[in-house]
Amino acid sequence: MSAQQGGMIEVWRGSVRQWEVDENAHWNTQYYVARANEGLAVLFGLNGLPGLFSPTSAKTIAYDEHHIRFHREAHAGTSLHMTAGFLDIGETTAFAVLMLYNSHSGQLAASFRIRLTHVDAADLKTPRLWPAAFREKVFALLVETPREALARGTGDEPVTISASRDRALSLGLRRTAMSLIEPEACDAFNRLGPQNFIGAVGGGVKQLTGPIREIVSKHAVTPPGKIGGAVLEFRILYGETPRVGDCFEIWGGLQKTDHRVMSLIFWMVDPFSGRVFGTMQSVAVVFDLDARSIVQISPAATEALAALVIEGLAL
Repeated sequence: MSAQQGGMIEVWRGSVRQWEVDENAHWNTQYYVARANEGLAVLFGLNGLPGLFSPTSAKTIAYDEHHIRFHREAHAGTSLHMTAGFLDIGETTAFAVLMLYNSHSGQLAASFRIRLTHVDAADLKTPRLWPAAFREKVFALLVETPREALARGTGDEPVTISASRDRALSLGLRRTAMSLIEPEACDAFNRLGPQNFIGAVGGGVKQLTGPIREIVSKHAVTPPGKIGGAVLEFRILYGETPRVGDCFEIWGGLQKTDHRVMSLIFWMVDPFSGRVFGTMQSVAVVFDLDARSIVQISPAATEALAALVIEGLAL
């Protein structure tokens, strides 16, 4: 494949499947991430490391952080393609960027920046050096971060995970999900895939956002039609990797709002040991499904939502 877009190369091409569309009539966020995982595997393969995601591989990658922006809706049948490149390469770490485009219009649909570590597949924790030839090749082909992939509504500075089950209880977060990690949610190494981390959060998100949407809709200057939600941006930090058979619970809270968007924080933890599996900041909007437009958060809605904002809530 030939280099394009400042060193970016094509790593995925396909379309939105009907069963991947959610109740809001657009592509569910977890499938954006599933396709990014596929593109990442191709990116590594094209740079000399095929098979990193195979169960027979002695080494693989562990996700440290995802930053994702959703630029435009995608609907069932939409043709898409993805380009990617490496932003940085360390001795055991890498930083990649992936850009997803509508193949018909050429418009950007989503962007992904992924921090990861090369690890031993036996324990998925021990960092391993990249092969010298791979690291040299990647270093020679580093790309610059596209402007559209930069953080907008989330922070971008290094942070330490502040989540804990005890803090969730003390801060008054809402438990939005509780379940078991089934085999179909896991990758070749029996660990929860990042797309299914998002899927687990999304499965219970209305436990938190339902009352928020009602308040925004009730106090809207122009009464909306049927309301739903849409995500503009995610920042995800990964903690201990959950495996098949682990149970989890997700705690969520409203961090802040402005006239247009709201920032929500979700923590995934082990309900028994308290291990932290991951945290996510979600920048979301209330969406008028009939007009396909964002419902603005009026001053009256902001005042009503103030009682739901949890001070000091962070990743």
